[in-house]
Amino acid sequence: MKNQIIEKIFRVVIYLRLSDEDGDNQESDSISNQRILNRGFLEGKQEFQIVKECVDDGYTGTNFNRPGFQEMMRLIENGEADCIVVKDLSRFGRDFSGVLQYVERILPKMGVRLILVNDQYDSIAPNHDFITLRLKSFINDIYPADTSRSVRSNLHAKMVHGQCVAPFASYGFLKSPEDKHQLMIDPVAGSVVKDIFHLKLKGHSLNDIAENLNLRGILTPLAYKRICLKQNLKTGFKVSGNNQWEATMVRRILLDERYTGVLIQGKTTTPNHKVKKLIRKEADEWVRYENAFDGAIDKHTYEVVQNLMSRDTRKSAKGLALLGGLVECADCHQSMVRKSPNGTNYYYVCSTSLYEKTCSPHSISEEKLIEAVRKSVMHYISLIVELNEILSYVKTASIPQQKLYEEDLQLKMLEQESERILKIKMNLYNSFCEGLLDEEEFKSYKKKYDASLKQTEEAIKKQRTEIADMQAALENQQEWMKHFLVYKDREEIDRIMLTMLVKRICVDSKKRLTIHFWFADEFERLISLLSTVNKVQPDTGIENFLLREGEEISA
Repeated sequence: MKNQIIEKIFRVVIYLRLSDEDGDNQESDSISNQRILNRGFLEGKQEFQIVKECVDDGYTGTNFNRPGFQEMMRLIENGEADCIVVKDLSRFGRDFSGVLQYVERILPKMGVRLILVNDQYDSIAPNHDFITLRLKSFINDIYPADTSRSVRSNLHAKMVHGQCVAPFASYGFLKSPEDKHQLMIDPVAGSVVKDIFHLKLKGHSLNDIAENLNLRGILTPLAYKRICLKQNLKTGFKVSGNNQWEATMVRRILLDERYTGVLIQGKTTTPNHKVKKLIRKEADEWVRYENAFDGAIDKHTYEVVQNLMSRDTRKSAKGLALLGGLVECADCHQSMVRKSPNGTNYYYVCSTSLYEKTCSPHSISEEKLIEAVRKSVMHYISLIVELNEILSYVKTASIPQQKLYEEDLQLKMLEQESERILKIKMNLYNSFCEGLLDEEEFKSYKKKYDASLKQTEEAIKKQRTEIADMQAALENQQEWMKHFLVYKDREEIDRIMLTMLVKRICVDSKKRLTIHFWFADEFERLISLLSTVNKVQPDTGIENFLLREGEEISA
C-alpha cells in the first residue's frame, strides 16, 4: 500500500439528505449516521480528497430544487470537485427519471465519479449492473408516492374529526399545550380580533380600524407571531416593510369565519407529491368542522359584520350617522345616501334617483326616520319579550303529539306537495308508455322531479322531527331570541344595537317604511309552531300574541 502509485486524486463532495416528507427512517438515515458511513468509507483511501460536505436536512428527494444539491452541482460545474459520495441512491434522489438522467447522462458527461456506498456502486468500475440500479431508483420513486398518499389520508381523517393539522394557529388563537391538534383563544391577539369586529359594528371603515390599531401600537399579525410567539413564519401575502396595520389586513380578519369557532381546512392542495404548486380548492371542497373550539366572536356578530361589509358606511366630517349603511330604497334596492341642504337638517335620498336618474326621486327626513325606527325596534323587542314568556309556558304544557301532526299547516303543505310530485311522475310514465315522450325526455323530466321529491321528503322528515320533539325545537328557537332580549330594558337605540338587530331599512317612494330584522325566518317559524300548538290546545295568551302588530310603520 505504501508503494501504491495513485494515478489521480479525486476531489470529493459528500452529499447528505434527510426528509420527513419522503418517509425516511429517522434513525438509520439520520444526517449524523450518513456522515459517519461516508467518511468511514473514505478513511484511509489516499485517492480521495474531501472538498466539501453538502447537506439537505428536511428536503424531499422527489425533486432537485434543494440548496445542498444545487451547491454541490455548482462546485462540479466550477471544476472544484469531480466525485460525489452518497450513502445510497435514495439519498441522491427519489425521482425515477430525474435520478437516471443524472446517473446515466449528466454526471458521466461532466466526467464526475459517483459512489453509492451502501448500494456498492462506483461509476468508474467496469460492468455496471444498470438493471439493479434502475430497479432501485424505481422503488425509491414509489416509496414517497405511497408515503404521500398515506400522509394525505391521515391528514384528511384528522380534519374530518375536527383536529387542526396546520403547523401554526391562526392569528388570535394558540395551539393547546395539552393537545397540539386543538386550538384555544390567545388572550392577547384574541382581544385585538374582538376589538376589530367591535369597531366595525360601530361603523368604522377598514382604514379607520387600521389607523386605530397603529395609534395604539398594536403589532401586526406577522410581527406579533415573530416577536411575541417566536414563530419563524413565511406568508404568501404582500408584506410592507413598515410593520403597520393596513386595510387589507383588517379585511382578512373580518372575512375569516374561523373566528366563530368553525375549523376550516383543506383549502389548498398540490397535484401530487412531486409538484409543489398550490391549487386553491372550491369552497364546497373545504373541510369544515363546526364548534371545533371557542370562537373569538359569536356567529351572529360575524353575519352582521358581513352584512355591513357589503354596504356603504362612509362617514361624514361629523362621524358615522346612526343609520349609516342600513337605509336602502325599497323600489330599486340601492343605498339611500344622507344629504343636507343646509348642514343642519339631514335627509336620506335614493342614490339611484340622485345620480343615475333611473328611480323616482324621493327622500325622507332623518329625524323622522330615526324616530320611526326607534318605535319599530322597541315594539319588536317587546314582542320577543312576550314571545319568550309564552314559550316558557308552552314548554311546560302537555300537548298530544298526534294532534300536532294533524294541525301543522306547514306539514300539510309539504305532504300535499309530495303527493303532487308523485302524480306528475305517474303521468310522465304514462306519457312515455304511450309514446308522447321519448326516452331522453322521460329521463330528463324524471331526474328533475326525483330531485324535487327527495327535497320535499327531507323537509317532511325534518318537520316531523321538530314536532316530535317540540320542547327541543322551542329551546333551539329561543337561542336567537337572546340577541333581542339583551336590549329589553333599553329606551333609546344606538349604533351597535341597530346593527345587531336590524339587517336593513327600506323606504319606498311613498315614504312607507319596512324594517327587516335579523332572524326574521326563525321568528316566522316560531309563530308557525305556536299557531299549531294553539289549534291543538287553545290558549288566550297565545291567541292574543298571534294578533300582534305588523312590522311596517308609516313614517
